[in-house]
Amino acid sequence: MPELSKSISIAGAWGYIGQKFLQAAQSLDWQWYAHDPGPIPPGTDESRCIAGASEFYALPAGMFHLAMHPEHRRAAMDALLARNQSEPLLVLCEKPMAEPEHPEHCAEACAAVEHSRAVVLYDFPELYDPMFWRIVQFLRSFKHVQIDAIYLSRCKDREDPGIPRNYKRMVPIQYQETVHCFAFALFLLAQFSESIEEVLAQGLEIQGRSDEYCPPNPQEYPYAVDGMCEYSGRIGQTTLEGRTDFRSGACWQKLRVIRGVADGQRFVITADFLEGKKQLWIEGESGPALTQTNSYEEVLRTCARWYRDVPAPTLKNGCYPNAPLARIAYQLSSVLWRACRHGRRTVLRSLDEVLGFDARFSEAIPTFPRCRSRGDCPAGRSCGSGTIGT
Repeated sequence: MPELSKSISIAGAWGYIGQKFLQAAQSLDWQWYAHDPGPIPPGTDESRCIAGASEFYALPAGMFHLAMHPEHRRAAMDALLARNQSEPLLVLCEKPMAEPEHPEHCAEACAAVEHSRAVVLYDFPELYDPMFWRIVQFLRSFKHVQIDAIYLSRCKDREDPGIPRNYKRMVPIQYQETVHCFAFALFLLAQFSESIEEVLAQGLEIQGRSDEYCPPNPQEYPYAVDGMCEYSGRIGQTTLEGRTDFRSGACWQKLRVIRGVADGQRFVITADFLEGKKQLWIEGESGPALTQTNSYEEVLRTCARWYRDVPAPTLKNGCYPNAPLARIAYQLSSVLWRACRHGRRTVLRSLDEVLGFDARFSEAIPTFPRCRSRGDCPAGRSCGSGTIGT
């Protein structure tokens, strides 16, 4: 495809993620436009702020970024996919792919993208990061690689009332955050397989437990959501273990530990993708240059490079952070949520079973308790939506 014009139009530009990508675009000297119903931040060039949705989604931007919740994203995606132009649009979406109540929207989104000219990628930042590709480069230097185990931890204090972002409403943590961990594991394993389908050909097993999230604004939540989950299981022959924690006092990290055997020798790779505190250790040696990168700038750079170098059909259906990968990661989030709710291991034997899995989230909503503030949540809490028995 042709060189991507260095311009980005951001829907939801005044939210946390939207602002991060706006800052990244400005740092890279990209032209930008913004659309957001909220108040325009002081000092913003108002000539680049587009109030009307129809005018915004008709802009001739090189890339659109939909930094919006799923319930608002569908109309935006429909407007973009309806555009008829000679070259495909490049659209970057946030996660989760759909609301937990509407898993069917994932299949609908995949079908809509497939029948359009657009290239739609999803914002799983680690998959665009030079640290990830350094890990892949190291492992590809061997003839035979076996990844035995992956540990995934993604944690931060999202209950602290002093952090403005914590007032943004979230969905259960399995969908909100653990989806990043599943996308990482799937994408990494797919680098050493024929496809993601092959990664799941031997099935998967997941078990987990979850605890309640107590936000600073419980009145904004229709029901309690999980704010911590621990899980274990396997994808194919690779063992997975992880923890995602948004509760008060949680450590701040985006840790990945990868263990396996390469050409008969055991290896350990440790990477923390936490912005501003990135670390990478491969066989005891650090890669300091790669740890200084800005994740949001790298997403934009990598998107532009892929758009230029990779045919659109490959970007849309191959091993990239595209709609098919986002759908599978969403389904694994659903599997984990259901496993936490029932307190037992879930076993699926194939990709078809993964895609056909229904967590029955919407059916369970009437049984969820009300959301509580941090002051009302006891220590050792264990009563979020994922831990209520049916």
